Amino acid sequence: MSSSDEPDAVRPGWENFAERPVPEVHGATTAPEAELAGVLQRRHEELAAARGASASAATRVHATLFELAMLIGTLEQQVNRTGEPREAVDAELRHRELKNVKDRMLDVLRGAGVEVRDPKGLTADEVLDWADPVHWLQSPEFDAEVVAETNEYAVFHDGAVVRFAQVVMGAPAPAPAPAPKPEPEPEAPPSRIPR
Repeated sequence: MSSSDEPDAVRPGWENFAERPVPEVHGATTAPEAELAGVLQRRHEELAAARGASASAATRVHATLFELAMLIGTLEQQVNRTGEPREAVDAELRHRELKNVKDRMLDVLRGAGVEVRDPKGLTADEVLDWADPVHWLQSPEFDAEVVAETNEYAVFHDGAVVRFAQVVMGAPAPAPAPAPKPEPEPEAPPSRIPR
């Protein structure tokens, strides 16, 4: 038996509710259908704006890729020219040309919020969150755990790591274990010579 079936139960009546005025828009009352249509219209506009922003971002990414493709083609030309006879091309000039193409490529990436970092020489604590050690070298030339070589650079986008660096870590050589002390040989008992 529910509490509403009990004879002493008080049932709420319409007197417990307050009347609410119907909102007016431009002098006319709005029906729930019109309110819902307005909400849906605003959601459609927000979705269209998000789609537009997404399409714009994709266009910027494509433009960056196309610019990098052109620069990679230029880089390939420069690399192919390194096979020419030495007297035809000055080594210092070749180096400047290659460095110029590399710098242009990095500028294009920076403009798209992409940063490339070389962790070589940094301590293990400094690269802990953005480098994966693939090998360790132990040598007396290292005073602490540092990145000895970089196999692949780290890539960041808008400050967040998107590709970890692949590195070879260097560490101090372990201290040589002390050589065990030779145990003294037991003294031989005095020999007995029969008389």
